[in-house]
Amino acid sequence: GNFGGFDVWLDIDKQKASVDLSCNHGSISAPTNSLNLTGVQLDAGGLKRQINIYRLPEELTETEMKASVEVPLHSNGDNQLWICVFTEDGFQAWSSPVFVFSKG
Repeated sequence: GNFGGFDVWLDIDKQKASVDLSCNHGSISAPTNSLNLTGVQLDAGGLKRQINIYRLPEELTETEMKASVEVPLHSNGDNQLWICVFTEDGFQAWSSPVFVFSKG
């Protein structure tokens, strides 16, 4: 469930440099001046295995998030919902299940 990674601080001309990564799952490349939080992605097999290269902000300015999500529920009975959060440093946190009961 979690992901692993590492930070690289580069002292380069961002207009001319690129990041190139090759491994047994494939290769991925991107000019550094095009990288942002979305980044570039290499599909590396089943179960959503991916290799991503993206640029994080140099300074963390946002520490909160609010979201609203529509969740389809079963019309009759228990609905188990889990809340998942990914943090910038590679951790993934899950809530205990939240139960919503519907009478159809």
